[in-house]
Amino acid sequence: MANLFFVLLSALLVAALFLGLPLGPLCFAALVPFFHSLYSAERKNAFRIGFLWGLAFFGPVIWWIAPTISTYGRMPLWASWIIYAMLVCYLSIFPGVWAWLSRILLPEKDDLSFWALLGLSSLWTLLEVSRGTLLSGFPWACLAYSLCRFPFLIQTADIWGPYGIGFTIVLVNLAIWHVHVSMKVRTSKPSCHSAIWSVALALCLMGFILVYGNHKSSHPWQGNVRVAAIQGAFDQSVKWDPAYRLATMERYTSLTKKAKQQFPDLSLVVWPETAMPFYFQEGGQLKKEIEGLARELHVSILFGNPSYFYDSTGRLRYRNSAYLLGPDGSSRGRYDKQHLVPFGEYMPWGKLTSWARDFVPTAGDFSAGRNPAPLASGNFRIGVMICFESIFPEISAKEVKKGANILAVITNDAWFGRTAAPFQHADMAVFRAVETRRWLIRAANTGVSRIIAPSGKIMASTQLFTPCFISGLVRLEHGKTFFVRYGAYWFFLLNLLFILMNYIKTWLEKRNDHGKNSTG
Repeated sequence: MANLFFVLLSALLVAALFLGLPLGPLCFAALVPFFHSLYSAERKNAFRIGFLWGLAFFGPVIWWIAPTISTYGRMPLWASWIIYAMLVCYLSIFPGVWAWLSRILLPEKDDLSFWALLGLSSLWTLLEVSRGTLLSGFPWACLAYSLCRFPFLIQTADIWGPYGIGFTIVLVNLAIWHVHVSMKVRTSKPSCHSAIWSVALALCLMGFILVYGNHKSSHPWQGNVRVAAIQGAFDQSVKWDPAYRLATMERYTSLTKKAKQQFPDLSLVVWPETAMPFYFQEGGQLKKEIEGLARELHVSILFGNPSYFYDSTGRLRYRNSAYLLGPDGSSRGRYDKQHLVPFGEYMPWGKLTSWARDFVPTAGDFSAGRNPAPLASGNFRIGVMICFESIFPEISAKEVKKGANILAVITNDAWFGRTAAPFQHADMAVFRAVETRRWLIRAANTGVSRIIAPSGKIMASTQLFTPCFISGLVRLEHGKTFFVRYGAYWFFLLNLLFILMNYIKTWLEKRNDHGKNSTG
């Protein structure tokens, strides 16, 4: 019963960090009760304990999935809760596997050596990477994202992305737990020495994060180019209603004109994902109005709009796209979303899941695009991300590698209603700005819209479901960070090395103990 309490306590503490409570630094100690429970229980129960932690963590963090599916997926509420439960169970497998493997790498709780500390932290990191990659990837609520509201703690993301920060969080928790164990357990093994080395390593990493963070956070990220994000705040139920088509155009036009009147030096305006509920590629009066607006205000306008094409078989296919108009009203290019949402924008794995389309009637038939270069207008080289693309570090890094000097995220989070999801989604974009050292403009239909500095500081932000605009001065940055140049593969290989070294150490110790017992 005590173990159950500590597992739930740990999971709920970490979950609270993703539910709006400004307790980010608590993540450096919130896992300690989980570790205590894991090593107080029998080895055969390790997976269950990790799985239970996952249920108690992911359950409250992504509860919004059920009402979202029910409301906009045209599914019965009971069925949407079943899908939600299945997803939570799937995500909980990862901490379950970590708990199981950690008892293999570290059979006894007083064996936490220097290599064990590195190995267990690496194992957690690689499992988070796997969660963000397998089955199209869902890196939602990775540990590092709990620190989005504390920019000075995430500056090292320009070196190793969110992965190294998550690694450090786990390592610090393990060091605290090991000190606790060393103080309570009396053993013949050099536990105290291991604890000292564990704390020393944790302090070194934390010191590096704090010193580096203080240095980068103090950098004067000052802008000289005026941009604005427009938030139309249209409910999803009316977004594609033909009766609201003109009202949609009028609202975005009105808000854009107000932004230009208030800030005559405005150069770039960003509208959200699928802001215009018609096909821009077909031409027509509405297309002329947007082009005329760009000319009248002499601004570049980036906006979301679906597009379509016919494939080689003559089948009609769709793309989730973004268009950029120059200040003269001319088209400067189109970006097609590259990372689609499975079961939302398309049915993955072809015939294997085609049978499920009847149960997911709103699943789109979208195709992924290929973007050869950032969208360009004047001095702007815009790296565009649409919706969930902003939760994948590699996409923004790739855009900057291609020459993007500013990032733009356009999204429609109306699906999530007034839940924690829009804020969780927006917070992850903070890391994209830090990793690439680019200014980031986030335009969301119903919020949260933001302008984020390369330091991760939120310079402007909106409330949910409020028609408005935000404006700020940005700078078109150049140069490439270590993370943009080399990614995080080097860090993943280092993690594998740490795990391997710890496994070899554990195996050799078992072999030596077996040999001594046989001799005795």
